Amino acid sequence: IQEFWQQHAVYEKLAAENPGEPFTLHDGPPYANGDLHIGHALNKVLKDIINRYQLLQGRKARFVPGWDTHGLPIELKVLQSLPASERAALDTLGLREKAKQFALHTIEQQKEQFKRYGVWADWESPYITLQPEYEAAQLRVFGAMFLNGHIYRG
Repeated sequence: IQEFWQQHAVYEKLAAENPGEPFTLHDGPPYANGDLHIGHALNKVLKDIINRYQLLQGRKARFVPGWDTHGLPIELKVLQSLPASERAALDTLGLREKAKQFALHTIEQQKEQFKRYGVWADWESPYITLQPEYEAAQLRVFGAMFLNGHIYRG
């Protein structure tokens, strides 16, 4: 059935051609630090149900997947995969580069796993927190918050 959905671009057609108002669900992103587990399945399937309901209501529903690619969970996975001698020789920039490559590889694995769950989403246009445009947007928001007085030293 998934092959049929893909061959006929069922999700893409409904999301683009439904007559109703747009509805967008941005994914609260999982870490790109390994294979999926039952918590991922529950999270994505529930979001898929919401999105499909909106599609069945005639709305132009779009589910935007995303991945959190920063921080300790990913760096820890990378460090655990290295021999002790390589870990000892690794500097901060080297670790960040290895973490980036690990995260990008894991995103592709998780994306295929989510597709196997049958989740309909905009898989070709996810948001990924290591993308420069995503980071720049976060800095703009933080800058605006600072200029508006919402960021201060307590």
